[in-house]
Amino acid sequence: MAEGSRRGADAAHALAACLESQRAAILAGYERDLPAMSNIIAGDPLAAQQVMTHADQILTDVVESLRCGEVRLDDSHKRMSYESGVTRAASGMHPRESLRTAAGFFTAVVNAVNRNIEDDEHTAALFSLVSLALNESTLMRLGGGLTTYSGYLLNKIHESHIEERRRIARELHDRVGLGLSVAQRQLEAYEFYEDKESAQALNRITTAQQGVREAMQSLRAVTSDLRLQEPLKSLEKALLNYLETLPPGIGYRLYVNGDETWAPASVRDESFLVIREAIRNAVAHGEAEMILVSMEIAPHELRAAVDDNGTGFDVDQAPGSGGMGLSTMRERAELMGGTVTIMSRPGRGTHAELVIPLPGR
Repeated sequence: MAEGSRRGADAAHALAACLESQRAAILAGYERDLPAMSNIIAGDPLAAQQVMTHADQILTDVVESLRCGEVRLDDSHKRMSYESGVTRAASGMHPRESLRTAAGFFTAVVNAVNRNIEDDEHTAALFSLVSLALNESTLMRLGGGLTTYSGYLLNKIHESHIEERRRIARELHDRVGLGLSVAQRQLEAYEFYEDKESAQALNRITTAQQGVREAMQSLRAVTSDLRLQEPLKSLEKALLNYLETLPPGIGYRLYVNGDETWAPASVRDESFLVIREAIRNAVAHGEAEMILVSMEIAPHELRAAVDDNGTGFDVDQAPGSGGMGLSTMRERAELMGGTVTIMSRPGRGTHAELVIPLPGR
């Protein structure tokens, strides 16, 4: 029995030595055949490198298991499995691609063993040990990678949910809030004109009704697909229409220079919402008596500014970057690759500037 065990151990060591001496050839052949197993992984340099690193480590586990006479696995795979899972998920590679490459390497190692093993009483035991080591080492790495893969996707879903909630908040604030804000201002103006100018009072009621209708239409759009039903035809006209709804006693000027067609429809839509919010803030929070809106549109850039003579505020002390309005302005600008800059001082009014890069011509 002792003699048989010794011969079995010698056979295992001999096979381990053969596999170690042929390591470079086995890995080179596997790398050469990789495109046939998965063109997706083979076509991604980082993923392909990770697959080859895993293959080298699995082969090491097989060799060490043969030398020890039992399955021995190196747990240093964890970081590599994590990185592989992230790479696959970020690149949109389905887990089946990893299974294909793993099955391919399993076959490559078994073929190498078959070429180097002698057909004797130890053959079955050696094949069994090699198969177990191959299986456990491969599954250990696949399991770690799949756990990371699913975790990465779940995190992305969570981030998408958060962004969707933010988008809904922006849409409700910027679109539905507009009509309600207009209606509120017009009802306040109605009280002002009620006993003085009946015609003006009637006009304010009519405008308030229109604001409520627009709020209802916007709410339907938000609950259906959260998009404008149709893009703005004229950014200048949309801004002018909004300025005309300002309460009595607030003066305004609008200057627009450039060709609006240089800006895509989506940029015009979002820019209108940002500029409108800056105007609304000047009225609702800054108590401005005069608002100046200027916009320059060039092939490479849309630049707009809203200046008012209101109460102003300390930008550094404003909680939450100035409240929901300023936050949504910045978020919308960032989604277009642009920026919103707010400059203000108590008692000195506020300057809000929007800059959006354009494709150019």
